[in-house]
Amino acid sequence: MPEVLEIEQAESEEIEAAEPKWDSWTVEIPSEIIQAQGLANGTLVTLTYNAGKIESEIITPSLKLSDISNRILEKRREVHEELKRLGD
Repeated sequence: MPEVLEIEQAESEEIEAAEPKWDSWTVEIPSEIIQAQGLANGTLVTLTYNAGKIESEIITPSLKLSDISNRILEKRREVHEELKRLGD
């Protein structure tokens, strides 16, 4: 059974918790949307909160890395198919 790490909570007088200043985050685009929109596998989207709205920017994978991935996939096709069969 994994051990549970207990963390003491700091009293608000002694230490003030810092509020995250993030206004952007990056998420994977679901494969159904990638296929429907004709995007490259591995395409991401950056979401940015700005003035009460969410703005987005699509980040496509580099062609060089895509080429390398495809070559590895072709070399190891049987391993890939077996992992898919087993459920990765």
